[in-house]
Amino acid sequence: MNELLFTDGALCAALVRTGADEAAPRAQLPTLLALAAASGRFVRMTPEERWAVFEAALGGPRPSVAFEAMRQHRALAVLLPELPGLFGVPQLSDGPDWQDVGEHQWRFIDETARAGAPLVVRFAALVHKLGKAGTPREIWPSHYKHELRAHAAIDALARRMAVPPEMLDLAHLGVDELDRVHKVADLRAGPIAQLLQRVQARERPERFERLLLLAACDWAAYPGHCVAEYPKAARLRLALRASDAVPAAGLSADDLLQAQAEAVHAALRVR
Repeated sequence: MNELLFTDGALCAALVRTGADEAAPRAQLPTLLALAAASGRFVRMTPEERWAVFEAALGGPRPSVAFEAMRQHRALAVLLPELPGLFGVPQLSDGPDWQDVGEHQWRFIDETARAGAPLVVRFAALVHKLGKAGTPREIWPSHYKHELRAHAAIDALARRMAVPPEMLDLAHLGVDELDRVHKVADLRAGPIAQLLQRVQARERPERFERLLLLAACDWAAYPGHCVAEYPKAARLRLALRASDAVPAAGLSADDLLQAQAEAVHAALRVR
């Protein structure tokens, strides 16, 4: 048992250090992964041990390096089989060229690390596009209903791995709302007010900010972008301030939403 715990500990330590400017951990990791795969260790891991591996990999300065090593040594085929399936799958971007979904995911998780994002945001980034692995080839680069497939993949992962509820909550929220956040410049005031209400931006401000950071890192993973310049975050924060300023006393739920939409419209028009 001590040897097994030491092996798991050495693997996690190498995962969290991989991606830093340290040659030794990067050289050590393939050996540890190969030993774990050859011994069937990944198959035998408990849900808690599997989460410890992912937590370590996500916590490093360049998580993509750790996850790519796990992909190459087939650890991901056991721990998160949907993730390797994203490579070779195209998706649209705001430029003329299609993007490989898997490569984008690696840039996405690296952007969360570069932004100093907490683990909950890094995990949400890792699983955000899992549903695109199941998109029929004939409709590429579109990904119709990938959100439904992503929710199913996250639920399946939660049965195999002891992912904390907070992580799952933001992951599911990101699947549902990230594309709407990206499109907020095209939305009218009413749908923006509904979005703020749906994500409980007023009631759960920390989670709302994490959603905005998640969206900013996703945007920054495309060429020519950076987190600090993500324009949709400022627009939604302004809309939230306008919405919060509406007095709720005496208003029905429908009337309150209407008043909030009008306030959002006025605020964004002045901007």
